[in-house]
Amino acid sequence: MSMLPQLINMDTQHTEIVVTDILIIGSGIAGLRAALEASKCGKKVIILTKSRITDSNTYYAQGGITGLDPERVARGKDSYESLIQNTLAAGDGLCNKQVVDFFAHHSYEPIKFLIQQNVPFSKDADGWILHQEGGHEHERIYCVADYTGKAIEETLAGKVLQDKNIKVYEHFLTFTLITRRKLRKNPNLDDRCLGVYAIDRLNETVAAFKANAVILATGGAGRVFQYTSNPDNATGDGIAMAYYVGAKIANMEFFQFHPTVLYEPFGMQPNERRFLLTEALRGVSVGGILTTSPDSTEDFVLAYHPDGSHATRDKVSQAVDAEMKRSGLKHVYLNVTTRISGKTPEYIKEHFPQIYAHCLNKGIDITVQPIPVVPAAHYTCGGVLVDIRGRTSIPGLFAIGEVSCTGLMGANRLASNSLAEAALFGKVAADEAIKFSENKNTEDVPAWYTTGIISHADVATVNQIWDVARTTMMSLCGIDRTEERLRAAVGILDSLYDTINKIYWGYYPNDQIFETRNLVQAAKLIAKAALFRKESRGGHYRSDYPQKKPEYESMTLIQNGTEMKLVPVE
Repeated sequence: MSMLPQLINMDTQHTEIVVTDILIIGSGIAGLRAALEASKCGKKVIILTKSRITDSNTYYAQGGITGLDPERVARGKDSYESLIQNTLAAGDGLCNKQVVDFFAHHSYEPIKFLIQQNVPFSKDADGWILHQEGGHEHERIYCVADYTGKAIEETLAGKVLQDKNIKVYEHFLTFTLITRRKLRKNPNLDDRCLGVYAIDRLNETVAAFKANAVILATGGAGRVFQYTSNPDNATGDGIAMAYYVGAKIANMEFFQFHPTVLYEPFGMQPNERRFLLTEALRGVSVGGILTTSPDSTEDFVLAYHPDGSHATRDKVSQAVDAEMKRSGLKHVYLNVTTRISGKTPEYIKEHFPQIYAHCLNKGIDITVQPIPVVPAAHYTCGGVLVDIRGRTSIPGLFAIGEVSCTGLMGANRLASNSLAEAALFGKVAADEAIKFSENKNTEDVPAWYTTGIISHADVATVNQIWDVARTTMMSLCGIDRTEERLRAAVGILDSLYDTINKIYWGYYPNDQIFETRNLVQAAKLIAKAALFRKESRGGHYRSDYPQKKPEYESMTLIQNGTEMKLVPVE
């Protein structure tokens, strides 16, 4: 059954128009950081978030955030080159090297910022507790036990809610970007993002928001897959909206599946978020391994990759998927017991209290029992293409965090780089948006309205489109892809989009229609990019093209109204 809410009625005769300096869509670490930076410079800021302010992917991040302390570099305990090479290796040939270098040398800046905001990173008698996760050569992951994202999100949200320059609109679903070309229906004009239309999901009204600069911080598109670690919000809204108005979209085929979410055969709804088990459990610091049975002590991933369970997420997820299919397994096991990891029960309980408590509530004591796990959709490596300043191809529109494609992630994200990237580029893009906002938006932004539409869409039809799109993506465009599966997926998604788009234009609008249309559009971009790339690389695996090809060492790029193409990594 779909988890979508009931259709709502909406009065569009009294549409509000709200004006601000900086408009931010999304309230994860990237959006909150950008808001605080803009406020610090005296700008009036509005944040639109489609649920509560803390409902974001950031909130659910467990493992931690990458940060390379210059003092550790000076003492020879780590190096910038090591982080650069680890990130490039994970990105599998598609990282922007300039961005990676910038990130490595500035990754400690977000840590300093978060410490200043009083995020309670874990410490012991020797100082900060640092983890070493899969794909990292050294311990450089800062954490708050196993609820790092929750601690960061709640801390920054508290700061934002106390800031007099920032106004937060909760339960506002943004469904359309307003641009000069779209508004005037003239593709030859110099374009600029002017604002957005958003629906208040509680009061059943639409508002127009006009701004001097707009920042997308809407997160990724994990909910396009039936099984995901992502919350309900991650429906690809920002990517879809940016595509509609002609922004460049890159590398959508590269979707990271997390190899270890808790397998729960009973008591879960199909659409329920899967409980994630952090990378840190199978990192070198802890030493957990994946096995095919609860009694086994053999790391089966070694048969697929020399680093075994400590390899990067793409390799481990592919290994788990292959082994489950080969052996007919419903799941595999993550073993962090003392016998395997050498860690005491006290260590596990102290460092991973949330995971320990959650699993114990499910009848699994992870200090003595292996954990049944499966892979699930986790992170969008592609997105709205931006430059090193967070600027999209549309002036006045910026993108940060998972919605963006900075070039840092390449074909696959290195563990714990996402929070650091979001926080770092939250500041970088905010600085750029502040400068841009001095060029005032003098355009008239009209109120949003319907013209005589009174019929309401059928609930069952919208729900079915939602469900079919997600099951299609999971079964035909998941970890193991082939030409036949992808062609079938594209055909189904094209048909679904035609239907939801007719509903969008032909029926009285509501938040379900907006969100479902965005989700199907994001799914189409993923499936079409996966079909286009006839090789295997990073988070994109084609069993009919299992090897990398040098001619594909380029980004996939698409804009609305153009064909997908390969372009050099900029």
